[in-house]
Amino acid sequence: MSSDNSAQKSLKTGSLSMLHALAQGLGTNGPAAVTALFFVGIASLVAGSTPLVVLLAFMVYSGMTVIVYEWSKIVASSHSWVAILRKGIGEWAAFFGGWGYWYYYMTGYAGFAILGFSSFAYVLFPQVGQAYPWLWIPISLAIIAETTILVYLGIKPSTSYVLYTGLAEVAFLIVTSIVLVVRAGPNNTLSPFTPAPAGGSWTTILVSMVLGIATFGGMNSVIPVAEETKDPKKNVPRALAILALILGVTLILSSYAQEVAFGVSKMSEYASLPDPGIIIYSTYFGGAAAALYALFVLNSFNSSAVAFANNAVRMSYGLAREGVLFPQIFARINKHGVPGYSAIISGVMNAAVALAAGLLFGPLTGGIFLIVNNTVLNYLNHMLAGAGLIRYHRSKGTLRIVRHIVVPLAVSVALAAAILYEVYPAPSPPLNYAAYVTAAWIVLGFVVYGVLRRLRPSEIEKIGESGL
Repeated sequence: MSSDNSAQKSLKTGSLSMLHALAQGLGTNGPAAVTALFFVGIASLVAGSTPLVVLLAFMVYSGMTVIVYEWSKIVASSHSWVAILRKGIGEWAAFFGGWGYWYYYMTGYAGFAILGFSSFAYVLFPQVGQAYPWLWIPISLAIIAETTILVYLGIKPSTSYVLYTGLAEVAFLIVTSIVLVVRAGPNNTLSPFTPAPAGGSWTTILVSMVLGIATFGGMNSVIPVAEETKDPKKNVPRALAILALILGVTLILSSYAQEVAFGVSKMSEYASLPDPGIIIYSTYFGGAAAALYALFVLNSFNSSAVAFANNAVRMSYGLAREGVLFPQIFARINKHGVPGYSAIISGVMNAAVALAAGLLFGPLTGGIFLIVNNTVLNYLNHMLAGAGLIRYHRSKGTLRIVRHIVVPLAVSVALAAAILYEVYPAPSPPLNYAAYVTAAWIVLGFVVYGVLRRLRPSEIEKIGESGL
């Protein structure tokens, strides 16, 4: 890698098109990876009502996107969540947003992208995994090295890779899902969109929403690249809206198609399989299509790693630029227009998190632990952003009943319920410890804020003010 010594002073503003900004959110979500990892988990809870949970989760996340959409017309910054909460609520919330979302990006990278990739590779080659149970370690380190290099070499190359492979992935999922629905013939039914296959239990449906909402995680991760997007206060909102439509159609259709192809009454069996998607594609399309699906899933995890890393690097850059939390080295821009040292250091830190979780719990359980661990922070920040949206527009005299009051309040109720169901009833060990780790991180954040507020008040007072 080249030196950062001849660095420019800021990110390359205006270097990304609307589609490149969209790709950042598309990559973070990783739709093919979602179909392989999350659908099995949801089916284990609600069996044949999986499409209902995915549909309800999309409705909740769409409300979350409305909040971010409204803010993206006002704020454009590399640490947009910090800037949003500064404008909407104030200094302490801005700090919490940066503290929480940096952690969210880091654990999302390590848990979903890296350990998810390794776990799925073991599913594809179980005999290799059994013979070499340590193999996930070099696989994880190789993916971390590759994605760190991509991030280091510039936002345009990394988002171009994510854009082209992501659109191909979406097209593949949509086309094959339509074919599965057509071939299902008389097996098509509306029952998957009801609680009947889950025994008619709405309580079970609501509990499963914890995992369901996470299915659309990353959908709002367009905003970390706002500062580098052309005309961001127009193109970022457009990217958010288009991406919501793309992911909604892709994931809802795919969940339904896989279910009617496998059998609504057989979804408990689906949930017990390590690779039901591979089995479905092999049965209906042959080995070549199943192999292509597997490649898209692996690439989806890889793209997610690139996108999560981009997010984390820009969050730490924005905070370091303001002299908060991170040293100035995180704000130094290399010749590719990227915070180069931040990219490298973040890669090392992500490797430590992925290896620690994988060694403690195994790659699959370790990945799920990190995903469960970070969802509460995502939900809390969206709830704060919703409250801030009401407060901001009220102060400006621009308050609108539906998008500035009704939607944020409805989203807050849904996310509060999801947080409650995540901690009670508590999942079995070790996943029950995830909530404790999250709580400890939140408490530590407020302690750090208090210390910095006392020792470095001038820097804290500026938090969230940089950007376009």
